[in-house]
Amino acid sequence: MDTKGRFTTPYVEEVISKLAQEESGKRQYYRPVYSLHKWWARRPGALFRSIILLAAHPEYADTLFQPGGGGALSERSNYFQSHDLSDLIVLDPFMGGGTTLVEANLLGAKVIGCDINPVSFWIVRETLKPIDLVRLDYYFRQLEQTAGERIKALYSTSCSSCGTLGCDGLYAFWVRQVDCPSCGGTVSLFKRTLLNEGLSRNSPVSHSNPSIVFCPSCYALNEWHGEATCTCQACNATFDPRRGTYDNGYYSCPHCGRERIPLVQTMRAGQRLRERLVAIEYWCPSCQARLYRSPGKDDLEKLDGIRREFERVRDSLLIPKQPIAAGSSSERWRLHNYRYYHEVFNARQLLAFSYLLAAIQEIPEEEYRNAFATVFSNSLEYNNMMTPYNYPHRKLHHLFNYHAMPLTTTPVENAVWGVSEEGAGTFVNCYRRYFRAKEYCQRPFHRFKGPRGEVYTVHGQNEQVSARLVSTFEELASTPRGALLRCGDSANLSDIPDKSVDLVVTDPPYFDNIHYSELSNFFYVWLSLIVRHPCFAGEYVPTEAEAIVNEGMNKGEEDYQHLLTSVFRECRRVLKDGGRLIFTFHHTKLRAWWTVLASLAESGFRVGDSFPVMSEYKVNPHVRNKQSLDMDLVLICHKRAMPCEFPPTSLVDVARRAIVHLPDERNNGGENKLFLRFMGDLLRAASAACETREVSYEEFVNAVTQFDIYLAGQKSDQGREPSDRQLALF
Repeated sequence: MDTKGRFTTPYVEEVISKLAQEESGKRQYYRPVYSLHKWWARRPGALFRSIILLAAHPEYADTLFQPGGGGALSERSNYFQSHDLSDLIVLDPFMGGGTTLVEANLLGAKVIGCDINPVSFWIVRETLKPIDLVRLDYYFRQLEQTAGERIKALYSTSCSSCGTLGCDGLYAFWVRQVDCPSCGGTVSLFKRTLLNEGLSRNSPVSHSNPSIVFCPSCYALNEWHGEATCTCQACNATFDPRRGTYDNGYYSCPHCGRERIPLVQTMRAGQRLRERLVAIEYWCPSCQARLYRSPGKDDLEKLDGIRREFERVRDSLLIPKQPIAAGSSSERWRLHNYRYYHEVFNARQLLAFSYLLAAIQEIPEEEYRNAFATVFSNSLEYNNMMTPYNYPHRKLHHLFNYHAMPLTTTPVENAVWGVSEEGAGTFVNCYRRYFRAKEYCQRPFHRFKGPRGEVYTVHGQNEQVSARLVSTFEELASTPRGALLRCGDSANLSDIPDKSVDLVVTDPPYFDNIHYSELSNFFYVWLSLIVRHPCFAGEYVPTEAEAIVNEGMNKGEEDYQHLLTSVFRECRRVLKDGGRLIFTFHHTKLRAWWTVLASLAESGFRVGDSFPVMSEYKVNPHVRNKQSLDMDLVLICHKRAMPCEFPPTSLVDVARRAIVHLPDERNNGGENKLFLRFMGDLLRAASAACETREVSYEEFVNAVTQFDIYLAGQKSDQGREPSDRQLALF
């Protein structure tokens, strides 16, 4: 492939992909700063650092990375060196989780970030602000002695093995129940009765590695050794722990035998899901082990006391009162008769939150109150009654494991405060994430794997993530490492002068992939109770100016294109003539790609170059269990006034010429990489053609069809049946 004049080279692309995928798979290890708070579909910091460096230093196109000895990267590569981009102003109009701003600030640039979403604004502000870690830990120790001890008491139990009192509870296992519409019998809804898949996740279930299961008849706990069935030691019932009463929205009644009863239909008849506690996992300091027990009389009496206390004080507690907002993602909760956000938490959780929030509000210094409000918000994803459980690993999944609002019929309740290093997503664990994120900010590093899997760590010299937050563009221009953050519509950046920004780097919403406002309302309704900032004054996250396709909000493709075009047009206004708009995108629908092309053309941009990059980890929820591209296309765009290399010609002819270059990469990245390489060249030609003539969607589809013809021919030549393309027209 001819790389003359290109943004980068295939070798550099390959290294970026490798670094990006490693980071996506273990973000807390490679770039802890991005684990400070949940955000959806974050793009890797390694990718955006590379983009910014390549844009600022075109001479790095083929030298950003250099090979070292033994097949590893050289630590002398330009990527790993310290840089001073203090003369640059970088804008991200869809700042989301803040990756662009963090990486640009790390390199010394001044940054402008804007997002319509207050949760995004808050996360980025918390990420960029400097903080004294000694002071932070001082306040954490205070919380530990006050709220921490009170919360742990809510979850304490006794050891069923040795009788030790005051054992710390780790998880409470619940099962949801309804009444059968045919016979009125109580039906417990579960897919399986397993509480784990053996005490050791690295060995199969066996006599030496038993699984703990509950009996579906009497709910007693039993050991199961992997045979076809299990016989309950309490009631002699025989059952298969791998089978249950509920799956895929349908349940069966064990009393009358009726099968495939739609749960939604039962909910429409007016029932509410009830919960029954079936097991407790706890830490026994005497046995020095994580153990399981059925809830005893003391445990059930404690729960009753907690419910009574909650009802007594609930009117004085900080609890969100908002109904669950309508939308495509939230529809599942609303269809199952959850009407308010607080209803996805139980009384014990809400009481624990009240202890915690009261203690946080006693912290006298605002920025440290804000820090712990952020830690609390992040912990909510693991402390609710919709959280699924990772059975093999014996820990919680986070709520948004699939970038959606799930309904689980077997919720596992986390111990809100936490127990030492045990468990996942407790307040203690989320505090440690925040602390490690800020440690990284003060002494950042880069990690990469060598050819044998060995991990190298390179500490940056004179780099840090620490912004000086300013309120005006004039302040920004005169403030080293300044950051101007706005919570509002990026289609109106009236406070930013024309032609004042050097570089726009962003990751816009991907058409209909993720419904950010719906998902982030889960955090917003809590943050709005405790954060003193004007952007949290509304009832919900604003949606009017959100660029997204969401049928549940009556937002269609035309709305998405209009909003995306408006933002791109404003980016063109503030961007210097020689500056570039660079963004990542991927989607399985051609309509999404067409919309991006139309938005660029209408806003006055032309695609000048592009390259594909692997940025999704193979088990990322963004791509798991669904047809999806596991790569991004990085699009490098110029203002339309720049000279055009493409003559206006038929897009079909352009597509055929582009295909000539594809066989060189046929065995290096698979069909997705080939398609994105092709799509980049097509968008480059199409955006240029739009300057002199009208390009129709039909012409665009016909051009893409050339790739399908090519791919089918390649498979036929190799003796394989052509497979259906992943991309859909609608």
